[in-house]
Amino acid sequence: METTEEKKNPAEQPEVAVSPLSSSDTAFIREKIKERPINKRKLFRRTLLTALLALVFGGIACLTFLLLEPVFSARLAPAEEPEIVTFPTSDDEIQPEDLYADDREIASAQEQLVAESIQASIEASEQDRVETAVNQALASYMMNKSDARELYHAVHMVSDEVEPSLVLIRAAATDNDFVGGIIERTDETPGLIIADNGIELLILARSDILSRGPDMTVTWSTGERNDASLKMRDDEIGLCVLAVPKRALSQTTRETVSPASLGSSSGNTFPGTPVIAVGSPTGVYRSVCYGMINSERIPIDRTDKALTVYTTDIFGGGASDGFLMNYNAQVVGVIYPEPLDGVDENRVIAYSISELKKSIEHMVNAIPEPRLGIHGVDVTTAVSDSLGIPQGAFISRIETSSPAMAAGLQSGDVIIQAGSETVVSWTQFVSLLEEQEAGQEWVISVLRLGPSEERIPMQLTLTLGGEES
Repeated sequence: METTEEKKNPAEQPEVAVSPLSSSDTAFIREKIKERPINKRKLFRRTLLTALLALVFGGIACLTFLLLEPVFSARLAPAEEPEIVTFPTSDDEIQPEDLYADDREIASAQEQLVAESIQASIEASEQDRVETAVNQALASYMMNKSDARELYHAVHMVSDEVEPSLVLIRAAATDNDFVGGIIERTDETPGLIIADNGIELLILARSDILSRGPDMTVTWSTGERNDASLKMRDDEIGLCVLAVPKRALSQTTRETVSPASLGSSSGNTFPGTPVIAVGSPTGVYRSVCYGMINSERIPIDRTDKALTVYTTDIFGGGASDGFLMNYNAQVVGVIYPEPLDGVDENRVIAYSISELKKSIEHMVNAIPEPRLGIHGVDVTTAVSDSLGIPQGAFISRIETSSPAMAAGLQSGDVIIQAGSETVVSWTQFVSLLEEQEAGQEWVISVLRLGPSEERIPMQLTLTLGGEES
């Protein structure tokens, strides 16, 4: 029997050894983790949803970029604006305002002429002696073959100066033949670099090249070729201006090509003036012809224009195209594409460059030219005296649906004032019109023949047209 002391003091009882469990004893508590089966349908739905959300957020991001990019670009890097190109007139060109003057100007001019005459008479004797000596020396000199070679070489050097400004324009278009095959049509015309606005090189060419195909390329004097786009066209004169971005050109071409200089064909271009035809004067690109102007300027009837052409002794054929240069390598004419009555169709005829400058300037800057829709002629002093027509700009014809017709102008009216300027000729009136802006109002005064054969003064307000073409 156990004693009471032994029950009260269990800590003093002997220890009992406990042995660890063996693997066989723990088999009942082993756990095996089983992998969850893949739900392919659910996974596909989640993948598809993720892709759709990516597309949605990507589209929103792209749209936001497209909308905000121009704003940030304009703020951080403003777009470069093209420079306005102008073609200043030469000192020897007769300006419309030079056609009339007040009495004080006339008196001053007469006094100046008298002074110059006195000075000239003082120097006349010395000048006569010098001229006589020079003429005698020239008369005694006989040109030889070497002199002739040098002369033609000097003329050829002038044509070489124009070479960096000449380009070949190709227009291409594709069409289907009657069996469904594809036909490619190409046509070519020479062009002339006439301006650099800082962003583009601008090229003058005949506008009919635009109807030969929509895809246009320009081949420079270096042989490089680039795509060209239309800047503006004026079918009234049959010319257009094409543009090529300067960034599209190689460094070599940018350093080689250059705009040509527009000269004057008013004061210093007259029968006997030597000229060089470049471009395609014979119908073949880069052909060159030498000759001279052999006619006075001939007026050409065009709407709202006062244009003239002159003939040369150069025979180029019906396919002539290009430009006329003087011996200073300046443009004095653009070869005229149409024959003239009474003139051999094989002769090279050219627009006088002076009257084209304003139209070219509008095209180069893509500014719509102001339009009235009228044809006119000068009323010279002789015509005024003989026919009793007041001196001014005589309206010979009016285009239908034109601003002039809408304002009430009529054929036979004589324009005597435009704005604040007195009008003394059609040429001057066209010059004043070219200085206006399309869409603005313009007040003109005319004299209209009344029932009693008297000219009745009238004042009309018209709105100038001018659609960009």
